[in-house]
Amino acid sequence: MSATISCVTLPVDDLQKSIAFYQGIGLPLEDGGADEDQASFDVDGVSLVLMARSEFSTFAERTGNRPAGRGTSSAIISYFAESKGDVDALIAKVRAAGGQTPGAKDEDWGYAAYFADPDGHVWEVVHHQD
Repeated sequence: MSATISCVTLPVDDLQKSIAFYQGIGLPLEDGGADEDQASFDVDGVSLVLMARSEFSTFAERTGNRPAGRGTSSAIISYFAESKGDVDALIAKVRAAGGQTPGAKDEDWGYAAYFADPDGHVWEVVHHQD
């Protein structure tokens, strides 16, 4: 069995607000992908699931952990863009959808931008330069 990531699930406080944000940055809802507790988006074959924080906690607590509270980060979700222009285009969508971002800048290893969604989940959008 090869290792792949099939799904990333994020806890959210306001599911409808989060759905609007992710649709605003261009992610399509999966067919039948939303109910009162969760919504699923297709991100190039990987499911991004937004789950009401109360529902999310029932799964996290099975491992003896508590879900992180809003505004805390324990992971960064990265998206690899094909060009600097693609980074800038996505960041423009993030801003239009109400996301928080300082914008993109050149780094030693590439061109990168970071943003937070309405629940404070941190994303990195990067174009690796050779």
